[in-house]
Amino acid sequence: MSYRHAAGSWPWNYEARQHFSLADGELAIRISIRNLAQAPMPMGMGLHPYFPSTPLAWLEARVTGMWEADGEILPVRHVAPPEGANPTTGIAVSETSLDTVFTGWSRRARIIWPEFGRRLDIEAEAPLDRLVLYTPPGEGYFCAEPVSNMTDAFNHLAEPRVDTGCIVLQPGEAREATVRFAPALTAT
Repeated sequence: MSYRHAAGSWPWNYEARQHFSLADGELAIRISIRNLAQAPMPMGMGLHPYFPSTPLAWLEARVTGMWEADGEILPVRHVAPPEGANPTTGIAVSETSLDTVFTGWSRRARIIWPEFGRRLDIEAEAPLDRLVLYTPPGEGYFCAEPVSNMTDAFNHLAEPRVDTGCIVLQPGEAREATVRFAPALTAT
């Protein structure tokens, strides 16, 4: 699939592509962005998949930090993940309320649905070095989103010592990354 954007509210021309493949029991999604403008273009990229939230769903992902957010879900401070909301030690998806960008992500995550004897391993390529976890209370879904940048990255570019993850593509330059989803059965 591809989409070509003509400059307008976003002032750069660009092309975005997604390529889906199924092989050896896994789904691979490759995403790419190419700057078609005559000037450098800031960009971020990622996937935003939804997964079923069940009473026993569990998520594990090695991270080193996270962005605390304000009431509008905009980042205000980089901190260590707190106990009970740290995917490195695992989180019970239905019992944890998050809308958070985690940093220092190993680009690997595992989701386990023990009541169904199933799991899903997620592996992302650079530059998808951050993981957004969205676990809305009381909903039948949650999101585990491999992304390249923090929320509101463009507005933080000028801040010293803040790694926003924002990518600047030169005219004609492209960036791509693949995310792999490998389902498996587990012992019940």
